[in-house]
Amino acid sequence: MKMSRFAVIAVPAAAVVALPFAAPAFAASGATGHPATTHKQASNVAVYDCANQPQVRPSEFDIFCDGSGAIIHLSWSGWNTSMATATGVEYVDNCVPNCAAGKFSHQNVDLIFWDSKPVKGHAGKYGYTKMTTLFPSSGKTYTQTPPGEFPGEF
Repeated sequence: MKMSRFAVIAVPAAAVVALPFAAPAFAASGATGHPATTHKQASNVAVYDCANQPQVRPSEFDIFCDGSGAIIHLSWSGWNTSMATATGVEYVDNCVPNCAAGKFSHQNVDLIFWDSKPVKGHAGKYGYTKMTTLFPSSGKTYTQTPPGEFPGEF
């Protein structure tokens, strides 16, 4: 049986991002639109954008807050307290000779948000603290902190 590229990547990634505490897992609505049995609603976990606003399954996400990079056309295959996985197209400005005059390149990517932590002052709310971009054409990966910050400390 041939595994999808997400299965090949997400299975090992899931082992890496396993939470050190017992957090109840849940699944978002599947393709049928029927919600899975959950302990929490999918909206209880978010990723914070450049304006420090919580985003749930955004269709596009800025990876740099200066307008020089974003992932667009995001198609989400999973979103839960452990991780969120999507495919999309990354656009990045080469900033040559400078960012205003630079040219954008694009490539297909897989995106994983992970390492959710409780948001201080917001009981039951979680935010992803890590994001990994996978580049299937080259096999490279890049992990960073999402650009937004949690309100307060967690």
